[in-house]
Amino acid sequence: MAVANVAIAEVKWSVSPLLGVNSPDLGLLNDKVLGSSLGLSGELLFSDGEGPRQVKYNIDNPLPKIRYGTEAGIEFQMELNPRNYFVIGITSWEGVSTSLVKTTLPFQGKLKDTVYERRASISSLQYYLGWRRDLFKRHKKYTIYSRLMLSEVFDIDFRESFVFEFTDPANGGTTFKRIRRLETQATGLLMLQPAIGGELFMREWLSIGFDFGYSYSLNKFELGNAIDNSDFQGQDSVSLAYPTGPSPENSRKLGYLSDVGDRTYEKMELDMNGWRALFKINVYY
Repeated sequence: MAVANVAIAEVKWSVSPLLGVNSPDLGLLNDKVLGSSLGLSGELLFSDGEGPRQVKYNIDNPLPKIRYGTEAGIEFQMELNPRNYFVIGITSWEGVSTSLVKTTLPFQGKLKDTVYERRASISSLQYYLGWRRDLFKRHKKYTIYSRLMLSEVFDIDFRESFVFEFTDPANGGTTFKRIRRLETQATGLLMLQPAIGGELFMREWLSIGFDFGYSYSLNKFELGNAIDNSDFQGQDSVSLAYPTGPSPENSRKLGYLSDVGDRTYEKMELDMNGWRALFKINVYY
C-alpha cells in the first residue's frame, strides 16, 4: 500500500486552456444551402382592374461558405511515463456567415423595396480522449509530439435567420420587419483526430504549445428537431421557398432545396471533416 501511494503521488498532470481555428467541410450545407436563392411568389394588384395576379421570381443573396470558426476549450493530460500521456478535453466551436442586399418583395398587394438580411451559424460541443506520444524531447526546453484523439460531438446546432425590413412612407417613414428563424440540431458524431504538435517551456511548470491536425468523421449526421418561427401574416400575400425544409425521407429531419422552381427538398447528410490548429498554455502540477 505504501508503494502504491508513492506511485500515485508521483503522477504528473497538466491543465491547458486552448484557443484556435477549426475548418470543417460541412458538405451540402456549404455547397447547397448557403448559396441557394430564395424563391418567392405573391399577389400584386394592378391598376387595370383585372384583380390580383400571381408573380414569381428568385432573390439572390448567397452567403459566403463557412470556411472556419473559432474553437476554444480546456484539456487535461496525465503522464503515464516520461514519453506517454493520457489526454482528455472538451471544446466548443462556432462558424458564422452573413449577407445583406436591397431588393423588392410582393408585399400586401404591392411591390415594395426591402432590405433583406440573411444569417446562418453552426456551432458544436465535443469531448475527446486519447494518447500523446513524445517524439523529440529536451528536458525543460522543448518537446515535439504526436497525438491521436477519439471525440464525440454531442451537440451540433444550426441556425438560419431571414430578416426583411420595410419602410412605410404613409406613416412618417417608420420601419417594420418580417422575420423567419430556424433552429435545428444533431448529436452523436464520432470523430478521429490525429495531430502533431510541440511545446516550448518558459518554466519547469509552464509551457506554450501548438497543435495542428485533421479530424475525420466516422459517421454522418442529419439535422433535426427543427423549431421554425415566422411572423409573416396571411394578409402579407407572399410565400417564400427557404433553402432548407423537411427531408422527403423523414419530415423531422432537415433537407436542402434542390430545385427553387419546384420547391423540392432532398436528404441532407453532413460531416465535419477538416483541419484544426490550436494554441495552448500548459500548466504542470
